[in-house]
Amino acid sequence: MERPLPWLPAVDPTGSENGVTVEPKGPADPVSSGPCTSRALDRDRPVLARVRWAAFGLQLAGLLAFNTYQYARYALTKDFAGYAQAWWAIGRGHLDPWSTAFGIRFWRNNAEFAMWALSLLYHLSPHPVVLLWVQDVVVVATELVAFGWIAAYLGRSRLSRRAAALVAAGSLVALLLDPWVYETIAFDFHVEVFAALFVVLAGRDLWAGRRRRLWIWVPLALASEALGGAYVIGVGISGVLAGKRTRATGVLLIAAGLGWMLLLGAIGGDGLGGRGIDLWYGYLVGPHAVHVGILGILAGVLRHPDLVAHMIALRWVVVAEFLAVAGIVGVASPWGFGPALVVFVPNILNADPDFVRILQSFQSWPAIPFVLVGSVMVLVGATTAPGIRREVAIAGAVTWALVLFEATAIVLPTVPKYWIAVSAPAAAELAAIRRETPVGTEVVASNGVIGRFGLRPYVYPLGYSPRTAAYGSLRPIPVKSSTVLFIITSRQGVGELSHAETMAALSYVEKRLHARLLADRYGIYVLTWSPPRGTTEIF
Repeated sequence: MERPLPWLPAVDPTGSENGVTVEPKGPADPVSSGPCTSRALDRDRPVLARVRWAAFGLQLAGLLAFNTYQYARYALTKDFAGYAQAWWAIGRGHLDPWSTAFGIRFWRNNAEFAMWALSLLYHLSPHPVVLLWVQDVVVVATELVAFGWIAAYLGRSRLSRRAAALVAAGSLVALLLDPWVYETIAFDFHVEVFAALFVVLAGRDLWAGRRRRLWIWVPLALASEALGGAYVIGVGISGVLAGKRTRATGVLLIAAGLGWMLLLGAIGGDGLGGRGIDLWYGYLVGPHAVHVGILGILAGVLRHPDLVAHMIALRWVVVAEFLAVAGIVGVASPWGFGPALVVFVPNILNADPDFVRILQSFQSWPAIPFVLVGSVMVLVGATTAPGIRREVAIAGAVTWALVLFEATAIVLPTVPKYWIAVSAPAAAELAAIRRETPVGTEVVASNGVIGRFGLRPYVYPLGYSPRTAAYGSLRPIPVKSSTVLFIITSRQGVGELSHAETMAALSYVEKRLHARLLADRYGIYVLTWSPPRGTTEIF
């Protein structure tokens, strides 16, 4: 049985409270006596069911429209170029592709094996916009699963049917307005969302006692990417904390997730083949000559609590912003605590501050549905807990709603402004360039516009170093083709380099390499260069 807080009543999805079977409140009360699914609530409130499907359908349509427009405007960055390149290569039969955008064999980029399954879509449509569309579907599906979990919980709570329907409606609004959904889908394409869907499915089934089906989702979460192992550990921690009924399965999940992460670490499938892990967490270990590894990081955390405290002090405000939108009190529920722990603690401790930036919400998204579900559990439990006034829970729900509305009003308008920062004339210019550029031509492009140029063997982001996983004005770039095309801009798209750094790179290409200028329109410089024989590297 779960116990969100020590003073809240436990609600067991099998139909008991504090170990005592709860009798239905009435002969025809589908909410309190129906099966542990959202169907009972749908039968009781058919209008709410129709609104739910219509609302999520409209949200999905909006996400699809946004990403299609973003794709047409060429407002996609290095990450999309890297995934599109791998998708294209695998779909064409190159099963072990080298990612020039990431500077590593693709499978070693966090073991994102989901891409091999997604590459089958290449044979249905060779346009990588389908990656964005599938991501949209997966994110909305995750919300649907979370909502179904909430409805199932309400169906076993002691709330009246009307109150349960009201809470369900509020949860629906919270899911639809969550700004982290929109930040997640706006930043290119990332496999974290697939692992998130599978672990939410696993968490819901663990809570509901469906242990057999649970083990369908766990392998899918693990196979999605290396971080799927961490997310599975989080669900396992939740199971251990929730009570005896889920404790043994929780231990197995922790073992499965940890074993998967250790295996990938041993074969170099974690974090840019281990380089990322060393760069991001090596400071916890100190000087080291070998790959840090998960166990080394854990040991470093125990040896250097001062460093941990320092990082928490730097970043707790941003994490609080993520959690506040999902209700924040959900971390007091076992089902919110475990996933929040394994997602936010590594992000906080990462030496790269990008991992806890609002603009990189996909890094935090896997924990958000769990925290939201947990927040509903805590607040609903508080309304019926002995010694707790219902007004306290209502005040908490109202505060959550106000925070959610404020965050949505602040963040949502900035999403298209930030992520679609390529003008229509510039997009038309880039489209013409892409059509006229042979697949065999090597492309070196600025981060803000490189995404659509990924369907080729050689594409490199300007200024990016795979060795340090960071940007700088002049970084070595291999020369692999007889023709190199440079697409340089500091005024279009999301830039990682300053205007001065970009202009320095442009000057190098023009004056040192003597590349020929093909176009200088709408803030986009396009230059072509035929490298002298024997040239292997530039910058």
